[in-house]
Amino acid sequence: MRKSQIIKFILYLIVSIILLCGQHLNETNEIQVNEMQIGDIFQIKDNNYVPVFNDDILNLTYKSGPKGNYCCTLDIVLLPSSTIRIVEMGKNENIEIEYCVSETIRGRGFTHVNFIRNSTVPVEGEFWKVALQNKRYPLSLQEFRKACYRCLSERTSFCTGASNFNKIDLDEMYSFSNEKDNSLQGEEYELRGFDGFGFLYFVSNGTLGRGSEDLSRMGEKLFTFDTRKKYSSKEKRAILSLMRDSDYILIGQKKRGSDRKSWYVAMSFNGGFLEFKGKKHGVVFTEKESTVKRLDILLNRALLAGSDLYIMRWHPELKALLEPREAVLERKMPLH
Repeated sequence: MRKSQIIKFILYLIVSIILLCGQHLNETNEIQVNEMQIGDIFQIKDNNYVPVFNDDILNLTYKSGPKGNYCCTLDIVLLPSSTIRIVEMGKNENIEIEYCVSETIRGRGFTHVNFIRNSTVPVEGEFWKVALQNKRYPLSLQEFRKACYRCLSERTSFCTGASNFNKIDLDEMYSFSNEKDNSLQGEEYELRGFDGFGFLYFVSNGTLGRGSEDLSRMGEKLFTFDTRKKYSSKEKRAILSLMRDSDYILIGQKKRGSDRKSWYVAMSFNGGFLEFKGKKHGVVFTEKESTVKRLDILLNRALLAGSDLYIMRWHPELKALLEPREAVLERKMPLH
């Protein structure tokens, strides 16, 4: 047999094997989906993010702006290694699941069956034992800073409920239409970016809660601004000087007598504030020289919402290095 014929024969065998492997993989995926049933447990693969919606509908509406978008149906984006359990298969491909990201973040919602097929692996065992067997740790402070720099350099968009840098492909699974009363006509819906709580959820690797009440309990209060009181510029600057990268300002604990609630966070970074301000503004950075002015705006916002304003510390590296109460008392500031 000639050498050229041998080479052709070998190439033919290689191509045949690749095609057979691809066919077998597709058949395996189809079998996995077809055999899904209530109670099955799956774990999200590395570098995969799974969106969870609070409704089983596939046709969704959203509001858009020049720097982001808002879809009220999106509940959360599950991080890698999160565990899910099928609760109900449902009438369409948007199946009901129970999820567990960490001891802090658990819930129920709906996700498309394609995410189960493509972004997870089946696991055996009791749901909660499987879900909590891998302990989560937040990003290091160095990784936190890299994430902040990336947000600013890429001008990461605002996206309510999202916690992912890269776009999650929803094509042929969900359809989106812009709400009629949307005053800011922007781009088509894209599941990519963060809101303030979503960014904290991401950099904490799912160890911090996603609501203001959780965040007010999980961190350590460096200082509480009573919005019924007045503070001098000197006092404000002294209090802000306590903040380090990853500390955050929190609005959200409603006072008695107020029927309004306003949840908001602003992260301390590089001496200033990093914020995800909405679909109109996207990610915004306030330089150190303007932080007191920005603090005044946030204090007024907290006052209108009937809330105090908290300076919070949560990162383990900082909590191990500093004793916040001593730091506050040394500056003779009132500790609430």
